[in-house]
Amino acid sequence: MKTYPFLKQYRLLKSSEFREVYDKGRILRSKAFVLFYIAGAGVEERPARLGMTVTKSFGKAARRNRIKRLIRESFRVLHPNLSSGLEAVVNVRRPADRLSQKDVQSQLSSLFDKAGVRHAGSDR
Repeated sequence: MKTYPFLKQYRLLKSSEFREVYDKGRILRSKAFVLFYIAGAGVEERPARLGMTVTKSFGKAARRNRIKRLIRESFRVLHPNLSSGLEAVVNVRRPADRLSQKDVQSQLSSLFDKAGVRHAGSDR
């Protein structure tokens, strides 16, 4: 079984990286998430990278951390099928609170498909 850890090189870390995606990127929405993305952000050799924001209005820390874990795991599974150079930021909406891991992965997969940044392949 292959593993695909969520390494530091797969994350957007700096506020300037987030700002660039917000300012120059495109937007897609689902019931639970808003995806801001830049496809092929200039550096094609760089792996797809993810950032996420969950505001305090979403709930207490345990609830916010749970949804972040679910998003990270979904991205980890989907990562091998995503285009190189993708930079994405996922903003969480209130309905995400009731989602299971399978639902989170399904919604993110659907958003990446709509964005045209996901290669044909399995989600497992």
